[in-house]
Amino acid sequence: MLKIRTVLQRKCLLYKVLPLLFALLFVAMMTLMPHTTLFAIGQPVEVWWSSEKNPKDVAWWQAPMDITYKLAKQGNLTVTSPDGATMTTITIDPTVKYQTMQGIGASLEESTVYNLSRMSAAKREEVLRALVDPVNGIGMNLMRICFGTSDFTGREWYSYDDLKTPLTDPDLLKFSIQKDIDYNIISVIQEALSYNPDLKFVATPWSPPGWVKIGPNSLCGGRINPDYFAVVAKYYRKAIQAYAAQGIPIYAFSIQNEPEVATGQYPSCAYTWQEERDFVQAVKTEFQNNNIGTKVWVLDHNFDMAMTYAGQILANAGAYAATDGVAFHDYAGEPSEMTTLHNAYPDKEIFFTERSVWGTSGMDRIMQYFRNWSCTYNAWVTMLDSNKLPNNGPFDPDPTLAIQDAANFDNYWFIPEYYMTGQFTKFVQSGAKRIKSDYGSSSTITNVAFLNPDNTIVLVAANQTLSSQQFKILTQGGQITATIPAGTVATYKWTAD
Repeated sequence: MLKIRTVLQRKCLLYKVLPLLFALLFVAMMTLMPHTTLFAIGQPVEVWWSSEKNPKDVAWWQAPMDITYKLAKQGNLTVTSPDGATMTTITIDPTVKYQTMQGIGASLEESTVYNLSRMSAAKREEVLRALVDPVNGIGMNLMRICFGTSDFTGREWYSYDDLKTPLTDPDLLKFSIQKDIDYNIISVIQEALSYNPDLKFVATPWSPPGWVKIGPNSLCGGRINPDYFAVVAKYYRKAIQAYAAQGIPIYAFSIQNEPEVATGQYPSCAYTWQEERDFVQAVKTEFQNNNIGTKVWVLDHNFDMAMTYAGQILANAGAYAATDGVAFHDYAGEPSEMTTLHNAYPDKEIFFTERSVWGTSGMDRIMQYFRNWSCTYNAWVTMLDSNKLPNNGPFDPDPTLAIQDAANFDNYWFIPEYYMTGQFTKFVQSGAKRIKSDYGSSSTITNVAFLNPDNTIVLVAANQTLSSQQFKILTQGGQITATIPAGTVATYKWTAD
């Protein structure tokens, strides 16, 4: 009798456990099963095109030209089963993820603000919405601003504490951002933020006050005096707090624009890597002591300084702990040097903060920034007038996305690079992950791919050639067959498995 009861108990237990075992087996099979069998054949793929037109043509500064495609929505494509046809093929694997995107945008430096301030309120709103509004514009979500003056300004050089006599006691610092208020910088930033509350700001100084430097008391040139590190750290902490008091949170602060530049032609300040190594620790300590969570970035200079400058800073334990990221410009070296730095210090985020680019080759260059671990992209100088003004510095500008008519301040136009940049900014969400995809080639198409937080995949592809390019995208067992016209950037968006 006992044996029969034991057998029955075991059978009952088995009947209870079997459903759980089958459920676990199903989950295991689905986990191990190749993702290629799960993709929804027949689902739609949204497509947008923007085209280049005469990149670098000086005529763009004088009057708008006809542009064939301006973020133009195309007919949907459809995911099909792979057909095995021979053509350029881009394979995407959304299970292989890289860096998290923090934002893409441009700058609200004083030259841009100066021109916006000359417009009527309605036209200024029109331009700002076109830049940052995620619904009615291209949805830029990261803007670079200047703490004090840069070379692109319509004003005399200034800092927030232009004293004639140095002060050694940081408590006596006579600090004010009143000029940023007077010059409408604060109000324009506030207005942009009202059109996109998720907008982030990266603040960069071109120079600290002249009196904290070794040499003449000047914003232009010279080098930082290490004796004033604590004073300058407090100066930047005050700047962040002053902006916060105006309702403008600073997401990140890079401690010096181009620290190997010291020129008398515009505001600048030299730091050796050893000085920046020590100064970043002073800044971080000052921020932490005042409960400021703003990220602190080093370098903010060229690719070719990745290991010789930023790498040396990060090799120090104290500076490594104080540094939240490394920022780059594209005026010397190659984007691959960001990958070299990432491989040496994989826990430190990489950011791209300055260079405006032309045409489809420029869009390919942006793709290379992302493919080499950058979490951001910022164009430099957003709006000059048709005389390329104002500009107190010595450099001719790269393309500015918007151009104001110097003879009629309310008349403006966007150049093709505005729409092509929108192929990224309107579709790649903050928090997206770059995912694995074949790069392609400049003789066919190049691309970069992202997985958004809402589970959509975004592929941005550029055709730099003089003829249409047909290609196919293979991902998760499905195929998307597409054609991009000559000189055009395309964005493809669909829902991931």
